[in-house]
Amino acid sequence: MKDYDVILASGAEHLRERFRDLGFRVFSSDWNYDGRRLFPNTDLYARIAEVHKLSNRKVIVFQSCTGAGPAEQEPRTTSDRLVELFLILDILRAPVDVEKTNHKEYKTTSVPPPSHVEVVLTYQPFALQDKAFLTGEASSSRWAVEEVSKACNKVWVVNPHVSDSLDWMRKLVEKGIVEVIDVIPSLIEFAAIQFGFDDYIVVTPDEGGQERFNVAGFRKSRKNSFTVELSGDVDVADRNVIIVDDLTKTGSTLIKARARLKKMKAKNIGLAVAHTLPIMKRGEELLEKLISKSKGRIVATNTIYTRCFCLNNPALTYNIVDSLVKTI
Repeated sequence: MKDYDVILASGAEHLRERFRDLGFRVFSSDWNYDGRRLFPNTDLYARIAEVHKLSNRKVIVFQSCTGAGPAEQEPRTTSDRLVELFLILDILRAPVDVEKTNHKEYKTTSVPPPSHVEVVLTYQPFALQDKAFLTGEASSSRWAVEEVSKACNKVWVVNPHVSDSLDWMRKLVEKGIVEVIDVIPSLIEFAAIQFGFDDYIVVTPDEGGQERFNVAGFRKSRKNSFTVELSGDVDVADRNVIIVDDLTKTGSTLIKARARLKKMKAKNIGLAVAHTLPIMKRGEELLEKLISKSKGRIVATNTIYTRCFCLNNPALTYNIVDSLVKTI
């Protein structure tokens, strides 16, 4: 038996097959009497039916804290994912065995809890609001990560959008409460193999990426959630280039970076993205267009479940599970 058991919350259930292939015991939430995890009024339902199997075991709960895309069975917001995670952690904190004794009468008996519980956020909650940008704004990402850390022994975050130079993130990392899992080096290696690049340089579209990945890049200014402008130059003439970014919703920044590098005489250009966030209405369509516009030279991870990458283009999808089990 492995050193720990795995619970996959709704945003991470697509990782089940690889965890099982590696020999882990994998658990997930059961369904309510409607065969769903949502009640008719959209209340969330969570149940780990075999919770007794987790007694005195180390348990790691995996969740992707972003909204469900069109490919998923039931709608979910980021808030839903977060509440679901808290419900699972509450189940593990004080599990009970329930016996029905009469009509609407039940007897509960305490079950020994797991000995140790950790959380892996394959995508951090409220990633785009990691600080207050205007007076009176909530730092929702800080609040969420801090609250999750209070409900378990440790939190791991896969390539967070938040910089560890931010005071609240730096303090959590220094205390050992939060640790970052960096899949970017493995993703770039995967990209180079897929693109047939023996020799290449790595660039990034914006200043945040330059800080996170320690590579050259452009300056980005944003007009709104979907419109950006790039400026600056990078020496890429006659070189193979991999553009690396931590996340994309529509691919507009990546395509603009690709076009800018082509004008700078780059030889061949490929794209590598840590997190793909499909927006609800046209998300999968926009990701398919991104693959088309990049001439198929794009890879992404499966930190977030998408039909475009996880189902339709598995050869372009880096499975993070191997990186996770090597790190944790």
